[in-house]
Amino acid sequence: MELTIGLALGAIPVALLGASALLAHAYNRLQERNRRSELDRASYLEVLEGSNDGLFVINFVNGRIYQANERAAAMLGYAREELIGLTIFQLHPDSMLHRSAERIADAWERKGAVYEDVPMLTADGTVLPVESSARVTSYTGKPAIILFIRDIRERLALQRKLNEQQAVVAQQNVDLLSSIRYAQRIQRAVLPEADGLQALFPESFILFRPRDIVSGDLFWFAEVHGLKVLAAADCTGHGVPGALLSLIAASLFQEVVQERRITEPGAILDSLREGFEQALNKGDDAGHRDGMNVSLAVIDTRSGVLRFAGAYHPLYVLRDGAIIEMKGDRMPIGLHDGGDAPFTQREVPYRTGDRVFLFSDGIADQFGGPQGKKLRSAGFRQWLSETAGLSMDDQHQAISDRFRWWKGDEEQVDDVLLIGVQL
Repeated sequence: MELTIGLALGAIPVALLGASALLAHAYNRLQERNRRSELDRASYLEVLEGSNDGLFVINFVNGRIYQANERAAAMLGYAREELIGLTIFQLHPDSMLHRSAERIADAWERKGAVYEDVPMLTADGTVLPVESSARVTSYTGKPAIILFIRDIRERLALQRKLNEQQAVVAQQNVDLLSSIRYAQRIQRAVLPEADGLQALFPESFILFRPRDIVSGDLFWFAEVHGLKVLAAADCTGHGVPGALLSLIAASLFQEVVQERRITEPGAILDSLREGFEQALNKGDDAGHRDGMNVSLAVIDTRSGVLRFAGAYHPLYVLRDGAIIEMKGDRMPIGLHDGGDAPFTQREVPYRTGDRVFLFSDGIADQFGGPQGKKLRSAGFRQWLSETAGLSMDDQHQAISDRFRWWKGDEEQVDDVLLIGVQL
């Protein structure tokens, strides 16, 4: 019995020593935790004050604000100490509390979020639009959110100004487009109807693709004294400037051919040039060179002769699958450095079934194909030869399809005009 009591009494110091060691270990862990918490606080404070944005550290569960920087206090009109202990929800308008809670939950789920649809509420009740950026962290071992806020009033003001300017530009574009559409109606009214060509040549087509809504290319045809006059013209420029010149050209064709009854191709071009010079060169700007290039044919069905004159542009006769080229003079309708030499007139007997093509340079100058290069005249002539066995309607469709395929995603570089007639 005495031995047992002695052993028991002897074990007490050992137990006390063990308990003391455990307490010391727990105390050290507590100290380390406190030290880390202090380091966390110091680190947060360093981040808080180093940010150019307003910054909060908030409890994820209840929204309580653990820390806030001076920038946040200044933005919202609070003293920094006043913010500590408030909840983030007290800094949002009442109408935004549900959305605010959703954004905090989204940030926690996604490990971060950026949003602009929850404004802040300043101390005097002013609603402050902000961009908020939230990311997940912990604070003193508890789940927390770091919330950055940035005043976006200036950005929104700039955006509103930009939107207003864009609205003005959009309206100007609508007005401009409306004016161009009206100009298109005028141009169509002045130029002959494309369908009217089939009254002169039942087997015929016109492929016409303005680069813009209105065109500097124009087609013109008429019958005078039993002679069929056919022209393809390419005025300087495209779009509205080219279209204005095309109206002048159409009125000159009307005057020269139908009113003055001039039917020789060379004489027609000479008269057109004289008219252009009188209309455009008033001595106020001697340096401009506005005018047009023309391919003009006169078909004499009584004698079976085709007469031709050209200002830069040629004419093609497709016969038995081969192309006969009639070249125009290397001078335009308008002022140029070579003076006013008369245009050369050429004529050739034609055969029934011959196809005649007049055109601008829009097809040949188009970039496209596998290598993004120009089609050029050789490629254009190949298209005509390869489709020679088709009817005129089918040839029209085939050339149109080939041009569309060739152009692909490239921009159209110029107005496109091709007139085809079978004699």
